[in-house]
Amino acid sequence: MAYKSKTCNWLLLFLLLAATPALVQAVTPPLPARPAQYVVDLAGVIDAGTQARLNAMLRDLETRTTAQMVILTINSLEGEPIENFSHQTAVKWGIGQKGKDNGVLLTVAVKDKKYRIEVGYGLEGTLPDSLVGSIGRQYLVPHFRKGDFAGGLAAAAGEIARIISKGAVGGQTGEVKGGEAGGAAAQAETPGAKQNGEALVLTIVLIIVGLGVFAIVIPRLLNLASGGVWFSGGGFGDGGWSSGGGDSGFSGGGGDFGGGGASGDW
Repeated sequence: MAYKSKTCNWLLLFLLLAATPALVQAVTPPLPARPAQYVVDLAGVIDAGTQARLNAMLRDLETRTTAQMVILTINSLEGEPIENFSHQTAVKWGIGQKGKDNGVLLTVAVKDKKYRIEVGYGLEGTLPDSLVGSIGRQYLVPHFRKGDFAGGLAAAAGEIARIISKGAVGGQTGEVKGGEAGGAAAQAETPGAKQNGEALVLTIVLIIVGLGVFAIVIPRLLNLASGGVWFSGGGFGDGGWSSGGGDSGFSGGGGDFGGGGASGDW
């Protein structure tokens, strides 16, 4: 009897382990290994037009500031804390640039009525927890309560992008403006000196371009004269054309997250 009981226990354990993947699959909707775009709408609550506009806006944000923001919607967390899920997903996807850690993940669990804005280390100064919490309450909650998920996400993402862009431009402006001495020097510059400076810059640019063309064309002509071919590898040059993945969608750089951000519900 003891042997039979032990056998039953092992059988139950085996069945439980065999069922575990299915349970996990049901608890957490399957996420892509890497998001193809900046918007991953697994819950199906964002219309195609809004998705296109968000993807374009977030791609432009990365181009201008290098910061990466991803929007993720799921049906339900099935009891898992949204903080854990959001942080693990952000790290897994490597949102943000490696070394800059400038990533943001906006997660929405529709049936649970919960959201989370996860902020990478490098943006915690620009997007402190208190500010992110206010963005959620001001832009997400009112829209979500009306069932307008697309409108809420567009409003919140737009505000976050605006703040990140303002921070980036502000830093560049501070470097360019310099101090009062810089302004006085600019005012003291005469039109003739400005024109001479522009002419010098143009001359240098033309010389550099000429050297570049010379370095590319001459080896090609020599190769052609020796029986070679001008085109190689399906494009101009040995390597051919490469899009780099920037225009096709999201490409995570490996940013790190330390738990900064804010959660909420509606």
